Amino acid sequence: MLFIIYLTLSLAGSGWLVYRSDVTGFPACAGLFLLYTVLLFLAFFVLQVFAFALFSLTINVNRLPASIHNPYRWMGFETVRLFMQILHIRIHLHGLEKLPDSEPYLLVSNHRSIFDPLVGLIWLKDYDLAYVSKQENFKIPFVGRYIAAIGCVPLDRENAKAAILSIKKAADNIKRGYVNYGIYPEGWENKSHDPLLPFRSGAFKIAKDAGCQVVISAIRNSDHIFRRAFTFRPIHIHLDVLDTIPAEVVKAEKTGELSDRAFRIMEDFLTEHPADDWKLGRKG
Repeated sequence: MLFIIYLTLSLAGSGWLVYRSDVTGFPACAGLFLLYTVLLFLAFFVLQVFAFALFSLTINVNRLPASIHNPYRWMGFETVRLFMQILHIRIHLHGLEKLPDSEPYLLVSNHRSIFDPLVGLIWLKDYDLAYVSKQENFKIPFVGRYIAAIGCVPLDRENAKAAILSIKKAADNIKRGYVNYGIYPEGWENKSHDPLLPFRSGAFKIAKDAGCQVVISAIRNSDHIFRRAFTFRPIHIHLDVLDTIPAEVVKAEKTGELSDRAFRIMEDFLTEHPADDWKLGRKG
């Protein structure tokens, strides 16, 4: 929405500035119009980021909103969506019919880029999704306040006792219907050529404690963003919902068994549908 608004304002402003200028002739006017449009759009984007940062200062991390549906969520999502549109990122969603409409769930996925949670947060926003995120993300200026305000939970990967408390908090939030959670069982971004890194079965403890189902998903091509940013070529990211593990199965199986089950489903899919070669263009 903001992209269209800012582009429209930029075009209108450019037209007015060219009309008021002394430049004549089509090539000169067209070039000036294009320059003004780019500069005005960038100015609007800078103002949006400034507003994003300023608005974050009103977030009280010690007294977070009672609901994830709050103005901070809208401001954060719209700012990130605008940034992604500028980078020409296109999101393709597959298998959304497998996502629960009303039942709580834990979403697990492979992890290829720092942009992965942003894709899930924004394009699955209608499914009340937040993430269990590494503690360091909550220390990022401005951003850390926003992710706390929309229900994300910090996870200290170096402190086992703190990690258990985070898992308990996430499970409690799911049980009381506050939010659903996404988590990356690999624990780290996968920079290798293998489809997946080994899973940490502790991630599935959230689902067992919450008594909810597990949704298995996969993301492809998000690691292309840094390689193709500002090349003016579209970056196609695919988010696939692969399968669900019912709550009764989650209750019956051990976390290691759940981890192995999810790993096999994800690995089979990523092996059969590898990420696109960014030099060759988009596959299906």
